[in-house]
Amino acid sequence: MTLATPVSKAVSAPNASGSILDAAIDRLAESSPSGMTINEICKRVGVRPPAIYYHFGSKEGLVSAAVETAGNAWLEALRAQLPAGGTFEETLVAALDGWQALIESPRRPIKLLLSVQLESAESSPEIRAALQRVYDHAREIIRLGIATSTGQTKNLDGIAETVLGLVQAAAIHFHLDGDRTALRARLDELGRTLSLLVDRTS
Repeated sequence: MTLATPVSKAVSAPNASGSILDAAIDRLAESSPSGMTINEICKRVGVRPPAIYYHFGSKEGLVSAAVETAGNAWLEALRAQLPAGGTFEETLVAALDGWQALIESPRRPIKLLLSVQLESAESSPEIRAALQRVYDHAREIIRLGIATSTGQTKNLDGIAETVLGLVQAAAIHFHLDGDRTALRARLDELGRTLSLLVDRTS
């Protein structure tokens, strides 16, 4: 599935800032903010620390840029898979397939977002703001998918928040057990929950 394709090709740029950003996304997907050092990124890219501070200001600035760039790229890939003018059922299947591809991706995008959120959001307003923008973007995609496929306009914020929480829970379980069958079962349950919420508020 297209969402499993490494996002590094999509966010790379033929300059130092693009290469630094790409390396930071890779490292955050492997580890966490505390596991990523400026010196390590410099070695990966072949630059000296002043280049990172010039382009991103600080380690927190680099983490924030990585979170927002990668998160938005993955979410736009998800949005692109939703059928234009599709029924709610078609949109739901495409969305569940997309979330599954994101969770299973070797780039582990949702793990990246969760690890940054748990480790750094509280201590860094810059990182917290970047995460907030990514999660706002995710909620917007969920709201839009529901509204365009059902005409539903009520309680979309609450529904989107519920869906996002269930996706995160499914991702956490998958990263603990690696069970693809159990992951799909959790996502299918998410789909049933979403169907009930939409029916109940329509």
